[in-house]
Amino acid sequence: MSSKIKTLAITIPAFAALLLATACQSAYRQHADRVTSDYRDGLYQQAAAAAASGAAARQSDTSERVIYNLEAARTAQVAGDFESSKAHYELAYEDIRPYLDTKAQYTVTEGVATTAVNQAMATYKATPGERIMASSLNSINYLATGDREGARLELNRARDWQDDAIKRYAKEIEAEQRAVEQDAERDDVADAVTDDVPDNMRSYYRNLDRMTGYADYQNPFTSHLRAVYLLTNAADDGDRDNARFDFRQCVQANPDCEPAVREDLLLLESSQRYAVPPTTWVYFMTGRAPHYEELEIVVPVPVQEVPTAKAAFPVLRTNGDELRYLEVKSQGGGDATRTVSLVDMDSVVGSEFKTRLPIIISQEIASAAAKAAATYGMTEGMGDWGTVMGTIYQQASAEADLRSWRTMPKQVQVARVPTPTDGRLVLTGPGGRDLGTVSVVPGESNIVVVTMPSTMAIQPSVVTVQMTGTPVQPAIRSTEANQRF
Repeated sequence: MSSKIKTLAITIPAFAALLLATACQSAYRQHADRVTSDYRDGLYQQAAAAAASGAAARQSDTSERVIYNLEAARTAQVAGDFESSKAHYELAYEDIRPYLDTKAQYTVTEGVATTAVNQAMATYKATPGERIMASSLNSINYLATGDREGARLELNRARDWQDDAIKRYAKEIEAEQRAVEQDAERDDVADAVTDDVPDNMRSYYRNLDRMTGYADYQNPFTSHLRAVYLLTNAADDGDRDNARFDFRQCVQANPDCEPAVREDLLLLESSQRYAVPPTTWVYFMTGRAPHYEELEIVVPVPVQEVPTAKAAFPVLRTNGDELRYLEVKSQGGGDATRTVSLVDMDSVVGSEFKTRLPIIISQEIASAAAKAAATYGMTEGMGDWGTVMGTIYQQASAEADLRSWRTMPKQVQVARVPTPTDGRLVLTGPGGRDLGTVSVVPGESNIVVVTMPSTMAIQPSVVTVQMTGTPVQPAIRSTEANQRF
């Protein structure tokens, strides 16, 4: 028992770390709830202001600031503040860039802290899916501000994150699993480690069974956006070949998007590949990505003197209040084109969480067991005071890490339509819900990004970007739709 007491004795520094961690978690949860509540309701300016304020307050906190900057970047983007959005995405990139090919994601110091307190003590580094999406969305900021070369850089970064995930993510998971095993052995609670979800906890995670990610960490939205960029801004045949490859990857990863990709593939495989007809691609970013809720339960722990302990685990919850599709048609009439799915971020987030879940569970049970053993040791050494202090520490430190990028879309869908000669497109949701009319540049290719965080949102955020020719004007954040509500 003495080794356990030495490892996890409840000392003043430990209580200080606990108070800090608890304060940070409480502040994060309140902040995230406020930002996502405004965002869900379509109050984009309010959400952006709240997210920016939180990010500013956390700029000196290296363990938290990535998630704050990601939320600030996305909310600024839907609010039409592209420069602020770029700045926040760049701050997040600076923090996670060292983990691309070089810096180890797990450290011994961090492992000790998460065992002694909870997993929220770990530095938030963003998941592979979040990293890929961050660079993909930031490319839209550069396009919106007329910097097409900056957009190319961001799309290349997104590809680098995908390649890095293929090469390193599985190895990082294995390394983290070994580290958890070593920590558990050190604290004499090796039986807490598992390579699967324990039978008594499976019911809480059944929803993950239907969440399957895309092969090789692909994000078909990223591939499609990069293909559209290369098709419309090709410097040479190499760019056109890469565009064709990316379009094919979209269909391979998600066959449902084939109707929206077919004509572009036919164009790139024909003699007309050098003359792209004026085309507009409408990206519909509907709903909100999953979030985590806390599950507190009493679990068996491998400590003879204290056979059970309270532990807290993250449980993934999806949001089901999204618009199912968008229809796009020319204001002049004609048939409407309905969006098709490009990427389901529920599946991306769920698949990555499912991969890490055994480690999360093992680490939490091992942490609970080590704290229980330490509390028992303190009871023997300090009597009732030791019991009180140890119990308080156990109860207060049982907190799950609920951090995730909550303003990512639930799904990204796409529709491909000829650019109308009058530059006017009508947007309609399910049941004929009027989502407004947007303007694009006639005679050129454009992209339109429509964000609708929930069915309760008052209006969509709409951004249009000219992709070919000399930009007639900076990106338009449509206010016309706003005036029609």
